[in-house]
Amino acid sequence: MKSYSLRFKQENMLCHRCLMNVVKTLSSIQGLLGVDVSLESKKIKVIYRDKEISRDDIKEIVNRSILSGKVVKLKH
Repeated sequence: MKSYSLRFKQENMLCHRCLMNVVKTLSSIQGLLGVDVSLESKKIKVIYRDKEISRDDIKEIVNRSILSGKVVKLKH
């Protein structure tokens, strides 16, 4: 099965709570193979299998997680 990789910078990730919420949010994605989140560089890398998930969906749930201060589930 093919895997997909997404790397992006999340400028509004400012604290360890943001980092933990992002990691928990990304971990809830079905078909997740790996995640690497760096608070220092504000870079996020996600490797996943589900071709139904768009890159924009992932960026959106990460942003909502940071803005709300909560773990966000992907809806699809």
